[in-house]
Formats: sequence, structure tokens, C-alpha cells
Amino acid sequence: MTYKSLYRTYRPNSFETVVGQRHIIQTLQNAIKQKKMSHAYLFCGPRGTGKTTVAKLLAKSVNCLNVDQAPCNQCEHCLTIQNGTHPDVIEIDAASNNGVDEIRDLIEKVKYAPLQGKYKVYIVDEVHMLSQGAFNALLKTLEEPPAHVIFILATTEPHKVLPTIISRCQRYDFVRVNRFDIQMRIEEVLKAEKIEYEEEAVRLISQLADGGVRDALSILEQCIAYSGHKLNAQHVNDIYGIATTQDKLKLLNAVIDNNVTMLMQEIDYVTGKNIDIRRLTNDLMELLKESVVYSFTRDKNLLSKLTEDEVKSLNRISAQVGLKMIEDLMETLEKYRSASNLLSYFEIGLLKLISHRVNGVEETKIKLVEEGETKPVIQEVFEQEEQPVLVETEGVEEKPTPKPKESKKKKVQIVQNSDLSLDFLVQLFVSGDKAKRLEVERSWTSVQNYQSDLKYGKIANLLMDIRLVALNEGFMVLSHSEDYVVNELNMEDNQTLIEEFTERVFGLRMRAYAILFSKTDEAMQHFVQLRNENRLPEPIKLEKQALKTEKEVDLVEKNLFDLFGQENVEIH
Repeated sequence: MTYKSLYRTYRPNSFETVVGQRHIIQTLQNAIKQKKMSHAYLFCGPRGTGKTTVAKLLAKSVNCLNVDQAPCNQCEHCLTIQNGTHPDVIEIDAASNNGVDEIRDLIEKVKYAPLQGKYKVYIVDEVHMLSQGAFNALLKTLEEPPAHVIFILATTEPHKVLPTIISRCQRYDFVRVNRFDIQMRIEEVLKAEKIEYEEEAVRLISQLADGGVRDALSILEQCIAYSGHKLNAQHVNDIYGIATTQDKLKLLNAVIDNNVTMLMQEIDYVTGKNIDIRRLTNDLMELLKESVVYSFTRDKNLLSKLTEDEVKSLNRISAQVGLKMIEDLMETLEKYRSASNLLSYFEIGLLKLISHRVNGVEETKIKLVEEGETKPVIQEVFEQEEQPVLVETEGVEEKPTPKPKESKKKKVQIVQNSDLSLDFLVQLFVSGDKAKRLEVERSWTSVQNYQSDLKYGKIANLLMDIRLVALNEGFMVLSHSEDYVVNELNMEDNQTLIEEFTERVFGLRMRAYAILFSKTDEAMQHFVQLRNENRLPEPIKLEKQALKTEKEVDLVEKNLFDLFGQENVEIH
């Protein structure tokens, strides 16, 4: 027996085995049961989504001898239609038979009764390819065909079909098949063919298929021919020039780490595998999109291209930075159209992401070190309690800028988990107010009301599963098991938003200090030890010292003038 392609071998022979399109299948099955068949149907949709397959199933169903089980795939009509030899089911390719003469010949034959079945079924594929004259010749017959004729028109471009033709048909819009449905279909075929496979390989094939089941099986067939009896992800990557997920993550992590050397090395390595740069750019956008979605929702069920652990490696940047990176990649993708050297545009696009991250949106702690700052300003405030306000003012030395308002802005910084010493945490514990903490804990469930809020959604999702350790006016000490959550909450450019959120929800404007569970236990033990030795520090009032906003700078200056005298103070 001659070899048949996978998509032909595994073409559905019943409505139940059609992948996707449940809304269309259900409608047609009900119409067949109720014997309310239309004289003309228009099947629209992308290639490989099942238009011709459903058309043949419909032809089998209306001619099936077992009415209650149509199509039964056992009677004479079902078998001959499936084999393509039934005289009353005529398939026409409009791309090669698009003239007036061919349509007139078809119209002449329409009036004759079926030879074997109950209905004559004409399946016209790619009907949009018919000429204007052919469309006009078909109009009258399509509007009032004989009772024994059913027309099924299929097209990938319905906008090219005459509106007068569309108005005479029942229109069904086929949609791209869900990726998970395609994966299940591929796995069924692989099991039937007794071929071992990796789940990642199946996922890549379903992604390449872009919603088309036929394309998925064609890609699968090519991969099987290359790999033999064991299909893995590397085979798919080799054939179609796809970078692996780990390759893409290395590129993005090099951008996030501001490591230009590593970035250029990774670009050389990835592009050396003859990958499609346009597809790679699209894939990077998809990964960043998943990172942004996860930042707002913390819902791992929404992840389709990354695992939860992989997306956490990208969550070291804020959602705002992620969105800006996506915009930059979209601009780069648009410029590929006129580019003579795609690789250069790709390299420049990724370098632009680094430049944007360092200078435009999120200055990192590295920049503070370069300017002479060796540790977070907020920590110095409590390490040198005798001059808290003065030290913080010195720690935020500003560069002259043309805009007066911007000259008072603080530098963006991240207070890492390791930056919070045990002594500093004990000072925060001593300064806490238990009554206020219990009051806030009782109303903590209010946080979930803001999970979908455009402005506060990210903060609300970060605080949902947090443990409240200590609290007072001006600060709160939080504990969590995940390092990325701790880093996000400690990020200095998130603090204003956190303060606004806590003031809105709890009526207290509080700066967040976040630590891991392990460090919380260590700090608690240190607290107990100092308490037993009667060496606990004095409580510190943190309401205005913990974090000053732009509006509080004037108050800082006033305090300095009161302490040292206005004639002895010079503000930089």
C-alpha cells in the first residue's frame, strides 16, 4: 500500500473527532437531526482549521443510510464519499476552475437528479478565486437551487467573496484551533505511530502550527522523518531554526543584568544556529508579555510558554519596564521590513533595551555604587541615629538639572534582602505597634479587591500571600518565601506606590521592608536574645524618616534649620 501523509491518514471521519470548532459542529449536528439543512453554506477561516473536512462530513451525513448515526462510516455512501469516488459529491477547486465556462457547465449539471445518494453536494474550495463573471453566473442558481442540491463554499478570504453570494449562504467562521487541542491531537498521532516524544517538542510544533491542525501534522511528519522513532525538542529547533527557551531567557537575562558582553556572546551563539531573527524577536516579546502578565496576576495557569520558575527569573524587572521593552521590540520588528541586515537591527534593538533600562526607567544599585554610594541610604539613617535627617540628605546628593522640580528627586535603588541587618530589623521590631498590626491584619483581605486594578494590581498581588511581621506609622516589615517577591517589595521605585496603596486601604502611609522567612526567624531569635540580655534598642520614630517624598523635602529643610540654625546650613 502506498504511503499517505499524516494529515490525510488521520483526517477526522466523524464530527466527534474534529479538533476544535465545537460551535460549528454542534450547529450542524442539530440541523442534521432536525432535517433542516440549508441549500448553501459558506465556510470561512484560516488554512488547516477543518473547512474541507467538515464539508465532507456534512456530505456524508446528508447521504448516510443510517440516519440516526450519520455519518456511520459503514454504509456504501459513507465509504465511497470517504474514498472520493461518490458520483454525487463533487469537489471543485476554484483556483484552477475560476472561469465563467466552468461555472456554466456546473450549473447545467445541477438540474440533474443524484445518481446514488439523496443529495448532490458541491464543495467549492477557495471560492474567492472565482472571477467576477463566474460569481454572477453562480448567483441565480445559488439563490434557488433544486431541492436535491447543497452547495458548500470554502474560503480563507471571505472579504473577497461578493456580498450577494454571502447573503445567500449560511456563514460559519472557523477559528484557529487552541494550542492545547493541537498538542493533544499530535500526541494521539504519535502514540498511534508508536513514536517516543518529548512534551517540549510537541509544544514547539503546536506553536509553529499557528492554529492549523493540518500544518501541525505536516510539521510533525517532517520532524519524524528527521528524528526517526524518537522525537525531541532539539530536532524541531534544528529543522525550523528556532532558539530554545533557555537561549531566549539567557538573552533577556543579559539585558536585565546590563551585561553587554554576555549579551553579544549570546547573540553570536543563537544566530550562529541559523535561526529566524524575526521569529526570535517575536518570541522574546512573548516571553516578556508572559512576565508582565505574571507580575500583575501571579497566576501560573496563565503561563503558556514559560514555567513558573522561568518566569520568576524575568520578574526582577517591574511590569512597567517589561512593557517598555515590548514596545521597543515591536519598533525593532517594524524596522525589519526595510532592513538590509536583520542581525544588526536585532543587536541594536537589544542594546536599546539595556540603555533604556539603565537610563530611562529603572536605575539600579550599580549606578549608586559608581557615584560613591556604598549602601542604601535608608539603612544609614538607622545605623547613625544621632543625625538621621542629615545623613539621608547627604546620601541623596543631587546632580544639577535644568528642571528645578527634578533636582529634588531621589535616585532609584533596591534594598536587597541581605542589606537589612539583624540589628536594623530588631530596631524595626521594637518600633512596631502590636495593636495597629493586629488591626491591619484584620482588614488585610481588603487587598484582594485591588488585584485587577490598573494602578495597584501589581502591589496587591505581591501583598496577597505576605506575612505581616511588624508595623507602625511609616513602615511595615513583611515576610515571604519567594526571593523575587521580597526584591519587588524592596524596590525603591515601588515605594511611593506602596505608600499610596497602604494609605488608601489601611489609612496608614507605610514604607515596606521585606525579608525571607528564613531571615525572619533569624531576626526573631536575635530579638529574643537581646531582650533576655536586656539590650534591646530604644524605639525609633520612623513615620517621616523612613522614606521622604518630594513634598516632604521642605519639612526636612525646616528641621535642619531648627537644629543647626539657618545661617549654618547649606542645602545641596
